[in-house]
Amino acid sequence: MEDNKYVYISTAATTVVRSTAGSLHTVVVQGGTAGTIIGYDNASSAAGNVVFSFDSTNTPNTYSFDVDLINGLVVVTGAATKLTVSAS
Repeated sequence: MEDNKYVYISTAATTVVRSTAGSLHTVVVQGGTAGTIIGYDNASSAAGNVVFSFDSTNTPNTYSFDVDLINGLVVVTGAATKLTVSAS
């Protein structure tokens, strides 16, 4: 299993955070443009089981999950929201 890691996202993008099974710990929204953030339990694409989906504001906030991921984690940001995703 991969070690603890984080990924910083600041644009509208589809980002592979983990490409193998593991755990999602937190999503920390730091500001930027408000938009939708969706996390998928998938190793490489924005498809399959949705782990989380929420509309962010540009107000900083921490979302805690501490859930197991079967396949990996792909995060889709619909706007230039600044966020850090912590997983292991």
